[in-house]
Amino acid sequence: MNTTFVYVGNFRIKEGKVEEARKHLTEQAGIFETNEPRLIAFHFYIDDDTRQVTSVQVHPDADSMAAHMELISKHLAAGLDWLDAIELEQYYGEKSPRLAELLEPWSAPDIPERYLPEHLAGFNRSTVR
Repeated sequence: MNTTFVYVGNFRIKEGKVEEARKHLTEQAGIFETNEPRLIAFHFYIDDDTRQVTSVQVHPDADSMAAHMELISKHLAAGLDWLDAIELEQYYGEKSPRLAELLEPWSAPDIPERYLPEHLAGFNRSTVR
């Protein structure tokens, strides 16, 4: 199960809360960069006009995503006043038992989810030549 694990989440920001979301997400990215040295890539993309945010995370394995969930759960309770809706969560790579356990409290029947556990082919590059 030692393959890259990718998460892509799509969120909508409440009306009038874009600047608050920008500040919160920028702070979150800094926390993750400082405290998650195994993370390969972590990005937020935002469209102010549609109030859409996408989070893209590339982890070396599901254990790294589990460590991320443990860290983020400490920060999620506070500071989500800007969040209107989770529109889609996507998981690529096999979930470890620990990761599945950590994700369970966050899942809800009204949040669409895509899960593709099998990594068929591909590679990672840490630098571009």
